[in-house]
Amino acid sequence: MQYFTLIGGFLGFILTLGVSILTEKDLVTSVFNATVGCVITGLLFCGFRFIAERCAKQVVAERTRIRDEEIGAEQAAQASQDNSDHEKSAPV
Repeated sequence: MQYFTLIGGFLGFILTLGVSILTEKDLVTSVFNATVGCVITGLLFCGFRFIAERCAKQVVAERTRIRDEEIGAEQAAQASQDNSDHEKSAPV
């Protein structure tokens, strides 16, 4: 994920340059278009990275919450069982 924006910019540059050359634009216009495509695609990939990281954090937080609830339920069940065992073994 460290080079996600860089790779996106590179892909944008290569794809835009290729399309500009295939449409028979001159080299200066093609390189200018590729530069603009590089910046725009790099920013898009940066946004995608931000969204992916935020979603991953939400998934981790949700799984942690579910795990904590399960541990709490197990502890409550164990405590309930210990209390019932203690009451059965105590003389009346």
